[in-house]
Amino acid sequence: MQLRSKQIISLAVAAGAAAIFACAAATGDSDKGGAKAKTPAVAAAAPLAPTTTVAVIGDKTITLVDLDTQAAGALVRVRQEEYDARKQALDAMINDALMAKEAAAKGKSKEEVMKAEVADKVTDPAQTEVDAFYDQNKARFGAQTKEQLAPQIAAMLKNQKMMDAQRAYLKSLRDKYAVKTMLEPPRIQVDVDDDPMKGPAKAPVTIVEFSDYQCPYCGRAEATVLEVLKKYGDKVRLVYRDYPLAMHQNANLAAQASECAKEQGKFWEMHDAMFANQSKLTQPDLLETAGSLKMDKDKFKACLDGGKYKDEVQKDFDDGQKYGVTGTPTFFINGIPVVGARDVNSFADLIDSELERKK
Repeated sequence: MQLRSKQIISLAVAAGAAAIFACAAATGDSDKGGAKAKTPAVAAAAPLAPTTTVAVIGDKTITLVDLDTQAAGALVRVRQEEYDARKQALDAMINDALMAKEAAAKGKSKEEVMKAEVADKVTDPAQTEVDAFYDQNKARFGAQTKEQLAPQIAAMLKNQKMMDAQRAYLKSLRDKYAVKTMLEPPRIQVDVDDDPMKGPAKAPVTIVEFSDYQCPYCGRAEATVLEVLKKYGDKVRLVYRDYPLAMHQNANLAAQASECAKEQGKFWEMHDAMFANQSKLTQPDLLETAGSLKMDKDKFKACLDGGKYKDEVQKDFDDGQKYGVTGTPTFFINGIPVVGARDVNSFADLIDSELERKK
């Protein structure tokens, strides 16, 4: 599909705002705009003990723990949405208070400080940056030339720089004024099963990824994951688990193929090859890839045709649903869910926070 030039800036704004890019990811209700009415405080229900009876049907009793087990996936999502809403509001409150302090210290308005410390320091992107962005995304632009898109690309790149600079400046103010936050994110005990991993088993941070070989956002996320692993080295362990979506007809077979490759010590090579070319995931394609990776093709074919790892892939999928996964890619960083193809900063903020907690 051809990407219209007007979409370039809006895509960049979304990316800079840590938008969620995921296959079949659930979304909440959008704000319709208009005047904001004062929201009444909502009283939290009194906590119930796990053994509390919530229903009786004849001689059968349903307890809270029974109910929570049945509704586990939905409850995970609700708790995460509650945390996200609180975190967003808390960040806005902290940033506003920090800007007020800094503005008072400098004898200027908050707007003047932000302009001087951020906007005035961001330069226009170099032509080489514009050229690189166009070359990397040329296939999505169709017949539109670099000359036609250059102004929009330049504006988008500058906008990204502006958002990065603002994020860095606000972080520096948090350090300057020794901000501490005690709002804890919900954590999920995610089993790593016997799935493939990179990094030391005792790394302080474990990232469990639920992904789909045919999902374009999963493919996009791979570069970010590699950058994160390179940045943090042996401080991070990555565990890969399968979550093939029904909408992707070749995803389940590809997931099984990765397990067959694992038998021959070629999991990560197969994993990388399939993400590198997501259009080649049919059975003949997978056999061809196995051959190019110097696997025993007969053994690989027998494994794939016999559905040897069909149950293993289904177990990953079922576990993902239990943890509240609804779309791919979904990551759990020390049990904290992160949905979609995020940028490196989104991972780094959370990983840095987790490493700080370990000190």
